[in-house]
Amino acid sequence: MDQKNWKVEKQPDWYIKAVKKTITELPGGYAEAAEWLGVTENSLFNRLRADGDQVFPMGWVAVLEKAGNTNFVSHAVAKAAGGVFVPVPDDLEEIENADINQRLLEALEQVSAYSKQVRDAISDGVVERHEKEAIEQDLYQVISKLQEHSTLVYQIFCKPEKVNAPSCSSGRSIATKSLCGESIA
Repeated sequence: MDQKNWKVEKQPDWYIKAVKKTITELPGGYAEAAEWLGVTENSLFNRLRADGDQVFPMGWVAVLEKAGNTNFVSHAVAKAAGGVFVPVPDDLEEIENADINQRLLEALEQVSAYSKQVRDAISDGVVERHEKEAIEQDLYQVISKLQEHSTLVYQIFCKPEKVNAPSCSSGRSIATKSLCGESIA
């Protein structure tokens, strides 16, 4: 791989777009982001140029996502890796059944949006690039919401059990694993 292509992959377009969205979702935009990070706005702009020689650090992303209560970059990184980002609340003990059911309702709404995107896209017999992108975005949201729902169900309602984890050390090691209805023989 030549160096020019490597530089593009060092900070891909999808990453820059997700960081910019994270910043613009802050009430104070770039000014607020600069304040959170203790840098100038120019420093932010310099690190978000596609052809620049500086990069936007992931540590900064973590600060801005927490400040704005967003996950745009986390979702973008997961999608680029072929996975799905599943946000889990910090304090699971404050999650109620209604919160878990709300996640399921949101997933069902996403299934409906996905279904409509597919119907609209195939109505003329051809799925165009922009239609494919919209379908993939809705599908990602469906998967993410369903995974978030099931993760909460298992984390809250499956009691952790102690299991032997011999690969962790030379002797016996005890770890916890959520087994939900399974027993260890």
